[in-house]
Amino acid sequence: MVDSSCYFLWVFQKNVNLDWMGRRRTRLNLTSRQRAQLNHLLRRQTEPRERERLEVCRWASGGEHTLEELAVLAHRRRSTIQNWLGKFHAGGLVGLLERKHPPGLTSFVATPEIQVALASGIESGCWKSAAEIARWLKREYQVELARKSVYYWLKKNGWRAPGAR
Repeated sequence: MVDSSCYFLWVFQKNVNLDWMGRRRTRLNLTSRQRAQLNHLLRRQTEPRERERLEVCRWASGGEHTLEELAVLAHRRRSTIQNWLGKFHAGGLVGLLERKHPPGLTSFVATPEIQVALASGIESGCWKSAAEIARWLKREYQVELARKSVYYWLKKNGWRAPGAR
């Protein structure tokens, strides 16, 4: 008995036409404007997440590959490719690249309440060091923040570090 994954790779590498087995090629119908926009974005894209999705769309626009073949090319699961193509069908290139939620968790320090309290404390000179700010955050808001992270938030908001001349 032949291992099916090995057989698939052999078929894919040999470019054997699988139409006789009932496998449908995936064809992404692009207008000439969409195709030009896709090529332009591919040339200029530096973010790997977006570049990968654009590549899959380019491969699918040729109509030469099945979903399984696209998944192998992209080193992704078939369901992921279906999801990406579904996003393209629903919203075009904008829908494909859209992020509903940014990656990572939102910091507790980013809440407006803490930001306002930090700003008023900085302006009034309540603290003499970033370590004091960290202790205050822990005491008042139960937020543990390293001294380095305190400096990050100070810089991000354009505030001077306590004790800076």
